[in-house]
Amino acid sequence: MTDRVRTPVSIVIPAHNQLHYCRQCIESIRAHTRYPYKLILVDNGSTDGVSEYFDSVPDAIVIHSETNLGFPAGVNLGLAHASGHVLLLNSDTIVPEDWLDRLVAVLERGQRIGIVGPMSNHVSGPQLIPDMALTSMDEINDVANNRAKGFAGQTLDVERVVGFCMLIRDTAFAAVGKMDESFGIGNFEDDDYCLRVRKAGYRVCIAEDCFVFHYGSRTFSALGFDNEAFDALIARNEETFNQKWGTASGVSRAQQVAAGLLVEADRLEREGRNAAAIAKIKDAIAMAPYHAPAFYQLGLLLLRLGNKPQAIEQFRRAVRLDPSHDDASTQLAALAPNPKSEIQNPQ
Repeated sequence: MTDRVRTPVSIVIPAHNQLHYCRQCIESIRAHTRYPYKLILVDNGSTDGVSEYFDSVPDAIVIHSETNLGFPAGVNLGLAHASGHVLLLNSDTIVPEDWLDRLVAVLERGQRIGIVGPMSNHVSGPQLIPDMALTSMDEINDVANNRAKGFAGQTLDVERVVGFCMLIRDTAFAAVGKMDESFGIGNFEDDDYCLRVRKAGYRVCIAEDCFVFHYGSRTFSALGFDNEAFDALIARNEETFNQKWGTASGVSRAQQVAAGLLVEADRLEREGRNAAAIAKIKDAIAMAPYHAPAFYQLGLLLLRLGNKPQAIEQFRRAVRLDPSHDDASTQLAALAPNPKSEIQNPQ
């Protein structure tokens, strides 16, 4: 960064319980953030000490809600106090050295870049760096520094970035406003926000040289969401999203791309290139994480390869995402006559 005046960033962190993760997140911000920022903490109906801890954080703006309003509404409580650029951050993240400088550097490359997100170890879509097992702050910093060197200045234009860590330009926030609270407890509010920003004429980008560690789904787990309940929540919110946007939605376009990848996967399988076919199906899932046909096709391929337990899991996921997927339901009925018991004990 140069010596010119820099637009400050309001970091908004909503949290419902999970005190241990909140401490790790905020301590990492305070230790590793040189870029000017304002910390806005939203206690979203916590009962395990998060409220008191937030009140103890020096120089933070703290907002308390007596009940858990859900992620979008919790974020909105914080956004009411935001100024400058806005960064939405999940409380189960750990940020490494110079993370915010790298995100802002991408944002400031062009006036029409409206949203920037980092790479991560636990995220859907093209932001994912797979197969990472990190156990210390030193390891997280090493990954981040190596990523910064190996991908310096590289960005990727996408339709959406995941809201676990989302930097929003000040003018884009002014144009688009707060999050849509109709998505309830959460999921798809980030897809919705990215689409609204793109419709306002801005780009959405991934900073490929920035890494942020993410535990993932801690709040949902604490709220009692098992795999079945979580998939049902995703399905409901996807329906809300599609009712709002119809075929103009980013998810619909992503599903079109995913469908093309599945056609390629089918061709590869017919050629006997099973490993390449599986990789192509995984690309489709990364592009459209809620696209039931991708999981169904993966289940069929795994079944043909003799991996019945994993095939059952993929058919089960397809049915959760789309209960009307008759082929997946038929496979489950044949392979797992008592699917309820398997859902309670997922592999």
